[in-house]
Amino acid sequence: MNIQQRKPLSDIYKREEDFSTDLADNLDALRIGSFEDPETESNVGTRRADIVAVGEDGTLVVENQFGKADWDHWGRLEAYARLKKADVAVLVAEDFEELMIVTCRLRDEDSAIDWYLIQAQANSHNELSFHHVIGPAIDIQTERKAEAGYSEFWQPIRDGEYGELFAGKPVPISNDRWIGRTRDNVSVGLVFTNQRCYVQLYFTGSNPSERRDKVMTLFPEPDYVHENKDSSKETKVNFPVIDKGRNDPDDWDEIREKLVAMGTDIYNTINRSAL
Repeated sequence: MNIQQRKPLSDIYKREEDFSTDLADNLDALRIGSFEDPETESNVGTRRADIVAVGEDGTLVVENQFGKADWDHWGRLEAYARLKKADVAVLVAEDFEELMIVTCRLRDEDSAIDWYLIQAQANSHNELSFHHVIGPAIDIQTERKAEAGYSEFWQPIRDGEYGELFAGKPVPISNDRWIGRTRDNVSVGLVFTNQRCYVQLYFTGSNPSERRDKVMTLFPEPDYVHENKDSSKETKVNFPVIDKGRNDPDDWDEIREKLVAMGTDIYNTINRSAL
């Protein structure tokens, strides 16, 4: 790419939303981890994040804008990342001021979230390239996560001893309440609390309650006992598994087996459906 002949992103895309759509289809170009099922204009409370995706490296939130990054977009990214319990947060823009670069570097030093500032450049052939201005220092992140430790409960599941569906990276103790998989704006989460565990469906995208109603036709009672957990901001359904949890270490093998079995059944049922 000839970076000497740059052109503004606004010459290529009519709206920032169009840039978000293109970016969501090419997340690998950002080089920030493995993510799938990206959702653009993802609901976060009463606002919308540009891109939210879930994959092997957890949950990703991306905010992007034309021109020089402003503090309004940075503030949105911070809010969305924390509300979505993101593992990776990225602000994509064409330029960044020094104070924002310093701020992002400090966030990477004191947060479990991996923060990135990524510069987007376009040439006269409408080709894009992306350059990391700030990203997590691997040695700092690795040391911090190692010091915090990883969840003993989730490790056999992540190692694939209970099947490949929920296998993956170790789960930090600081974020060991749940793990999950996402398909078509439906997250299937395995939730592990002090006294119980359950499988949770979390619906995102447009009209989440309508999507929930359609999906739940796949799980009629009494075969699937469940409870809706709606709020003004979230649409969730919980499937109780067993009234045992973190406080019952002698029963963890039983808990893992039942939790993964139900989560796998629910995920595969949705996956096989035409919904």
